Amino acid sequence: MTEEDDMNTDTFSLWVRDNITLRFIRPDEAEALYKLVDKNRAYLREWLDWVDAQTGPEVSRENIMKRMEKAREGESLDLGVYEGEKLIGSMGFNGIHRKSRRAEIGYWLSEAEEGRGIMTDCVRALVSYGFKELKLHRIEIHCRTNNTKSGAIPERLGFKLDGILRDGSFLYDHFENSRVYSQLDYEWKE
Repeated sequence: MTEEDDMNTDTFSLWVRDNITLRFIRPDEAEALYKLVDKNRAYLREWLDWVDAQTGPEVSRENIMKRMEKAREGESLDLGVYEGEKLIGSMGFNGIHRKSRRAEIGYWLSEAEEGRGIMTDCVRALVSYGFKELKLHRIEIHCRTNNTKSGAIPERLGFKLDGILRDGSFLYDHFENSRVYSQLDYEWKE
């Protein structure tokens, strides 16, 4: 993505498989996003440090608007995961570093939707988009060392384990170690 690129948050969509797509969560879907997070609150809180800050649809709407603005500025690409028209999770490039052509992927899925390979296929689609369209050189995935489900995704997709960040993330009241996986553009095979 170059400085001149203008991400169209109204029309952007990535087809993943069957009826699974990635697209921007719209402001009018703030209540659906909040309800999805709230329904999965205990599950998500185990892994993600932002869950407690999700206190209502108005906070979700503000987050949606910030995501869209950061995408238009080329700083991130945070998308909803949809099965048909139903929002079932979120994922994207949490940070895009243009100068080093590097980005980090983050993701979460409703607990009820796990075990169907959805997130693996979503990550595969986003990685392909990142290398082909955004001309990234390096894509990273960070996950807590005890989150085996999250860590299985980069391993399935051929990412390399770069190492462990000791106390690499802070989760509410304590530090946790994180694994760092990476894939380089010339290593990527669809």
